[in-house]
Amino acid sequence: MFGGAELDFTQADINGRVYVDVTQIFGGTKIIVPAHWMVVSDISAVFAGVDDKRIRTNTPLDSNKVLVLKGISVFAGIDIRSY
Repeated sequence: MFGGAELDFTQADINGRVYVDVTQIFGGTKIIVPAHWMVVSDISAVFAGVDDKRIRTNTPLDSNKVLVLKGISVFAGIDIRSY
């Protein structure tokens, strides 16, 4: 609440579906993931948004590496990035 967070998954390795529960009010979250991961947003947003700002590459998305975002975001934002 009234804060921010940065989650860096660039050195992580997942298999299958992994769930991250996000609850934020008047804050922001930056999530950094590898470019080939699939990211699915199941966020309930009230005056908020989820922006996938990853760099587009020719590398196909890996359907075995799925990050699912669940939870609620009120007056806040989530940025998904890759480097």
